[in-house]
Amino acid sequence: MTPYAVYLKNSAQRELDRLPPASHEAVLKQLKALRFEARPRNAAKLQGRPEYKIRVGNLRIIYGVDDAKREVMVYMIDDRKQVYRRLR
Repeated sequence: MTPYAVYLKNSAQRELDRLPPASHEAVLKQLKALRFEARPRNAAKLQGRPEYKIRVGNLRIIYGVDDAKREVMVYMIDDRKQVYRRLR
């Protein structure tokens, strides 16, 4: 099976770059895992939205999956409180 291509929106890339080293590594590990399993067991679908979330400590990764193109698009990487405020 072909792996998924993982893309980050520019804003998500900036958010990733601002993280402290330990959090940065933990998020990168999750993003690399998305290449082979776009909906891992620790991912949950957002209520009323097509996106998914993955919890990494107090951080949340918000992303969408396009199975036809085998692509994962990461929209947000931020603190739990900020992510849910921004999604409203």
